[in-house]
Amino acid sequence: MTESEVAPEHVLDLERFIPAETALYRWSPLGFWGTTLAVFIVSFGSFALIAQLTGRPHVGYVNAAGTWQLNTVSWIGFVLSMILTTGVALTQIGRRRWETERANLLAAMEPQGRAAANALCDGVPVSWRRYYWMLTIAGFIGGLIFNVFMTHAEGVTPLEYIQSIGLWFLLFSPWLYAVGMRAGLSLAREGREMRKLVDRHVVIDLYHLERLDIFGRIGLAAAGSWLVMAGVLLLFIADPRQAWIAVPAIALAVLGGVVALTNAVRPIQRKVHAAKAAELAEVHRHMAQARERTFAGDDMAASALAGLTDYEVWVERRPEWPISTSVTLRFSLYILIPILPILGSYLFEKFADRIIYGGVF
Repeated sequence: MTESEVAPEHVLDLERFIPAETALYRWSPLGFWGTTLAVFIVSFGSFALIAQLTGRPHVGYVNAAGTWQLNTVSWIGFVLSMILTTGVALTQIGRRRWETERANLLAAMEPQGRAAANALCDGVPVSWRRYYWMLTIAGFIGGLIFNVFMTHAEGVTPLEYIQSIGLWFLLFSPWLYAVGMRAGLSLAREGREMRKLVDRHVVIDLYHLERLDIFGRIGLAAAGSWLVMAGVLLLFIADPRQAWIAVPAIALAVLGGVVALTNAVRPIQRKVHAAKAAELAEVHRHMAQARERTFAGDDMAASALAGLTDYEVWVERRPEWPISTSVTLRFSLYILIPILPILGSYLFEKFADRIIYGGVF
């Protein structure tokens, strides 16, 4: 038995663990939406509580027109709470996606690779646990550094900082940084495992390439998750002063979506391309043999050459990318996701003006 025959399962690490973000939903009795709402309530609720207790600043204020208005810091707290909630929820959505597509993924594997495919759907390799811990610690350190930067930017002492809404940022930002770093690590890890799984265990049957559409759907769903995060980050744009935070973060989220889609479909494309090249090489070999006999006046060889020519065209036209028409349409619609917060904010503002002041759109 060669090394290549025994390495795949070891390399793909079949022993798995459930990350904390997924375990939260598994332990919670509230279900998906209830747990997601609870995460947001704890996050923004703690912001509102600290803001009201310290009064530096309060959650909102009464403006010159005599109406209550959310202040800028509270809006930042709201958006950051949305980001944390979305990041945690998307991890669980990804886990549910793997469960939904498990049967289709197994159908695209050769029998020897089904254990590895099952493992990919089951969680994170134990060998990666230390990396998750390392990035969690790095996230916490990054969050603390952010707070140090904020104390200098605001020109306050550490004591004054924790006696204001800064206390919430001190407690919250390390978790946000950690979740973001773990999400980036998950993206890199899933892409690496997907490439190994495809290289070692995916069966390429040019007659049944539709079985590979599963990889297009997986990539599309993962890209959609990152675009949802980009949409949430766009909420920062409601306050142009926060654009310097939003624009780089949105760019990273969109890049994450592109990488997620590429990680799922590019390895398949390369393998299908190689399978087509091998098939065409064999066809051309037979065509060369039939061609010589055809020129010698062999009618059967001429008929065979015509059939081989038709087959050559069929092979050349076989699609290489595991992206069906429905997947392409859905990805086109997903691109609109980041636009929705801006459009929704505009329509809400105009609707409110019309109701309160009788204005027009």
